[in-house]
Amino acid sequence: MSDHGIRVGILLSDGIWMSMPDMLLDILQSVNMRRESQLFRCDLVTPLPGPVQSFSGRKIYGDVHIEAVKERYDVIYLCHFWGDVESMAESCAKITPWLQDQYANGALIAGVSSGAFWAAQAGLLDGRKATSYWRHMKDLAKRFPKVEWQDNQALVEDANLLTSNAGNAAMDLAMHLVQRFAGEEMATEMAKDITHDTRRTYDLTLFNIAGLRQHRDSSVHKAQDWLDSNYHDKVEFNQLADDLGMSSRTFIRRFQKATGEKPTRYLQRLRVEAAKHQLINSDNSIKTISLDVGYRDFGFFSQVFKSLTEVSPREFRRRFRPGNS
Repeated sequence: MSDHGIRVGILLSDGIWMSMPDMLLDILQSVNMRRESQLFRCDLVTPLPGPVQSFSGRKIYGDVHIEAVKERYDVIYLCHFWGDVESMAESCAKITPWLQDQYANGALIAGVSSGAFWAAQAGLLDGRKATSYWRHMKDLAKRFPKVEWQDNQALVEDANLLTSNAGNAAMDLAMHLVQRFAGEEMATEMAKDITHDTRRTYDLTLFNIAGLRQHRDSSVHKAQDWLDSNYHDKVEFNQLADDLGMSSRTFIRRFQKATGEKPTRYLQRLRVEAAKHQLINSDNSIKTISLDVGYRDFGFFSQVFKSLTEVSPREFRRRFRPGNS
């Protein structure tokens, strides 16, 4: 983040759904109003001079076109579009080098549904996990076979590249950006204020700590993948290090260098995020939730939870459960 706040470039292209940039702009402006400051500064960016034509046939004018962009953005938001990807790739050839340059200079790339196409076209998703709109998934998998497409995941982050696969997930992605740059409490209060229900058939647990994946150590990513799937079980870090071909000391050092957290603290964060999701979205007792996320000692669970959220599990549920005052 620069002294000028979070710079967000919203990429427009022919066929985009107008609701995508409009929704993000409204959410981020709501945060600015609540903070009484311009935390988020947004530009609508077009591939070429002149307007693009939306899916509904409306002309949309950008603030700047790619060749005139002088900003190094903190976030590039790739809008969902409806159109033939072959012709899109040919007509918008300038997008690929621009995205590569922005990503190389530290921009977080967030693709909504078919917007993931642009990140894949730029080669940014090669060897990484991603998702997209289900209707496009088969064609994208054929066109970009090096991408690990996740057809059962609504939200995915890998190495500072975020993708989502549907309209609801687009709102979840917007709220995640709020959480990431304006804080968890702001995101939770915003979700309640706009009656955005995060109770889906998928779990947002892993997406909420996706910021800890902003690195390119493939071995540490493998460790995170394993922990993400097994956090509720007993974890033997010595065995995990051995499975990755490292000594325990080397594993801890590389994990902390890549994520900023020791493996034990990362595991605690996973468990607390899973507990938060249940506290908001289920009627399970707090002791049951403690067991579900891997803590047999309820007192220790409460201690860890408060160390990461500054409130007890009971207070968290009281504050943030939908319908509570």
